[in-house]
Amino acid sequence: MSELLNQAKALAPEIVRWRRHIHENPEVSAVLPNTCAYVTAELRKMGYEPYPVGGGVVAMLDGQPDGKVILLRADMDALPMAEESGEPFASKNPHAAHTCGHDTHTAMLLGAAKLLMDNKEKVKGRVKFMFQPGEEGYNGCKNMIADGLLESPHVDVAFGMHSASASDYKTGTVLYSPGSYAASADAFKVTVHGKGCHGARPEEGIDPINIITHIHLALQTINSRERNQKEPLILTIGQIIAGDACNIIPERGYFTGTIRTFNQQVREHAKRRFIEIVNGMCATFGGHADIEWTTEMAPTINDPAVTPELLGYIRELVGEENMAEVPASMGSEDFSEVLLNVPGSYLNLSFGSKEEGYLFGGHHPKIRHNEDALPIGSAIYAQVAIEWLQHNN
Repeated sequence: MSELLNQAKALAPEIVRWRRHIHENPEVSAVLPNTCAYVTAELRKMGYEPYPVGGGVVAMLDGQPDGKVILLRADMDALPMAEESGEPFASKNPHAAHTCGHDTHTAMLLGAAKLLMDNKEKVKGRVKFMFQPGEEGYNGCKNMIADGLLESPHVDVAFGMHSASASDYKTGTVLYSPGSYAASADAFKVTVHGKGCHGARPEEGIDPINIITHIHLALQTINSRERNQKEPLILTIGQIIAGDACNIIPERGYFTGTIRTFNQQVREHAKRRFIEIVNGMCATFGGHADIEWTTEMAPTINDPAVTPELLGYIRELVGEENMAEVPASMGSEDFSEVLLNVPGSYLNLSFGSKEEGYLFGGHHPKIRHNEDALPIGSAIYAQVAIEWLQHNN
């Protein structure tokens, strides 16, 4: 498949052009009208008939209409922050920036769509291209699944990639984790209601600050006394807000945080005990709570049967010297929602190492990506689709 990699490198100027346009024009959330319109227009130029699904864009390539279906995924949304990269094609929007690299994902998948259309005779099945909005906490993947993404036609296997800057590996290195790839992420906001009163007469009120502090302490026992000690679990409270003055007990206060784990059973147990402890502490001190799960993402677990097969096809393309097994990340990725329903795999591709001068990682305002990795990513997408369909139809 060196021919496929050569084709991708010849396509590099076009892939870079796609990436830079998206990078300059970032959009945040699950509603990306301009990005979706741009992706749709580029796909149509290639001969596809893209259509909207759950706020995103889907296109099909029917190499063998009755064959199996592989899903290739890229997310498209940016983050609500300013960019400080200094790139000549930096964001034109002071309130949004592609600091997580989703612009590179979208460009790589557009490149793969072009490669696969140009090599349609080698596609012994069907390829479904998933261009997703709202990965950064907006339930974009869930929305697309709810709108029928995985059916009509039914998806048999799925594959995705994430760019990694400031990695420990040279540009173009494939970074894989055979089992767990990323942790779950359940973000919460808990509003504790008490009864306000003068700070000099606390007996007349119910102090929500007192309740919150007891909740904070009690929650630590989930990790220290209830967790299987062989399974990682993080329960972080990152924000506590209550009160307006030093001599007033407020009516209410709230706290926010996140729960993360690699194990779905540990996740379910932690969330159940979280709810029980919050409500129990509130009842103990006479208050009550509203619990809101602002984000719910399952752990991203690579399928144990499919992953070695896909890694084998990638290894044929890039060579063993450009493959590296790495530990799973406590970060999160909502491609997990696809992997709950369909066997598949997700990995990272290095877009620059610290040694190469790429010093800032994801969500940093100064992050930069080495565009030399773009055609490699497009070729990997195409290679995985061609090889998997040839060996499974």
